[in-house]
Amino acid sequence: MVYINYDKLNSINLKNDNFYVVMDFDMTITSSTSPGSWNVLENPKFMNPNFKKDSLKLVDKYYPYELDYSLDMNTKCTFIEEWYTKNMNLFYEYGLTYDVLINCVKDSNVCFREGFKNFFDFLNKNNIPIIILSAGIGNVIFEVLKLNNCLYDNVCIISNFIEFENNKMKFFDNTIIHSCNKSITKLPNDFKSKIIGKEYILLFGDLIEDLNMVAKDDLYRTLSFGFLEKKIESNLELYKNSFDVVLTNNGSFDDILKIINAN
Repeated sequence: MVYINYDKLNSINLKNDNFYVVMDFDMTITSSTSPGSWNVLENPKFMNPNFKKDSLKLVDKYYPYELDYSLDMNTKCTFIEEWYTKNMNLFYEYGLTYDVLINCVKDSNVCFREGFKNFFDFLNKNNIPIIILSAGIGNVIFEVLKLNNCLYDNVCIISNFIEFENNKMKFFDNTIIHSCNKSITKLPNDFKSKIIGKEYILLFGDLIEDLNMVAKDDLYRTLSFGFLEKKIESNLELYKNSFDVVLTNNGSFDDILKIINAN
C-alpha cells in the first residue's frame, strides 16, 4: 500500500535540476528480506562461525530498542551506540580482512527493492546528486553498488568505513554512525557544491530517525518517503504522521518514480 500526503506533494514542484536525494541503504535501497550490510560479513564460508553467533546475541539484545518508539531518544541512542560499537569490535576481534569483506560481498544475496535500478538510472541520467547516508558498513555498500554497476559519479556514501592496512582491519576508532545520529552535516566538502542552490530534497528511509538525515529547518522543502515493513499495524499512523509518503509491504521504487513524474 502507498499512503500519500497530497497537500505536501502538491506544494513541491520538482524539476530534474532543482532537487537532490538523501537515502538510507539497509531496508531502504535494499529489500526487507535482504541481508543488511553488517549481516553480509557473517558469512561462515569466510568468517569464523562464532562471529555470527556473537553478532546475533547483540541483535537479540539491542534490535528491539531500535524499533521501540516508546523510548525517549537519549535512552534509545545509548543502546544503539552500544550495539554498533560492540559489533564493530567483533569484526576486529575475529580478524576481518579486506579479502574476507570482498568475498562476503560477492557471495552475498543482497537484493535491491523492486524498481531501484530504474530509479537510480533516472537520477544518474539527470545528474541528480545522491547522498547515501547509512548506519551500515560503507565498504560493503560501496562494493554492492560497484558489483551492480550503479556506483555513479553523482553518488556520495556517508557510512561506517572500515580501514584496512596490509589486508588487516585497523581498530575502528572513528565516530560510529548509527540510526540515531545520521546527519547530512557529515557531507564531504567536495560534494557540497553539488547540492548548493537545490530547491528541494527527496528523503528515503525505513526508520522514523531517518528524517533526521536532513536539518529540521529543511523539512518544509523535503519530500520524505518512509518504507514500513515491521509492526505495520502498530506503526502505520506514526509513519503517516511523520513521512509525506509511506510505502508498506515491500514498497517499490517504481511507485516512487510514478509519484515523482506525476508531480
